[in-house]
Amino acid sequence: MAPGSKLQTVNIRSLATQKLRSRDQQVLPEEDHQLLQGHLEACERSRAPSWTLLAYALQSKIFNTKPVPVPVEHDIVIGGSLITYAVDGGALKTGLLVHQEDRGGSSSENILVASLLGATLIGMRSGQRAPLLCDDGTVKSLFVLDTIPPA
Repeated sequence: MAPGSKLQTVNIRSLATQKLRSRDQQVLPEEDHQLLQGHLEACERSRAPSWTLLAYALQSKIFNTKPVPVPVEHDIVIGGSLITYAVDGGALKTGLLVHQEDRGGSSSENILVASLLGATLIGMRSGQRAPLLCDDGTVKSLFVLDTIPPA
């Protein structure tokens, strides 16, 4: 084996590991990431029921996602995405992930990012599972079947 070939193999493994790690890290558009921070501040000010659980979910998402200035891949849930998901293996549901409630009246199909479900969904990918904190303190399983990015 030539002296340089071992070094080349190590470099290739290093690059492969870096690619895997960067792919695993969740990313969000900078705007969504900034809006998450605003939702967290509003949550801490309001101290509504279950605010500590929501604050935890929002803080976790802010900490575990990287804001990016470029468009993200189409299979990532972002604000404005239409999402098909299931909770605990139940029936499939579809909803639109929104940062603000519709002033004309909230649609039952809208999912607020500033909710436990919305804070968990944002940043997930199609085919991904994640634990979902519930208002009563229980934890369920959330599965994203599909997401359609905003137009």
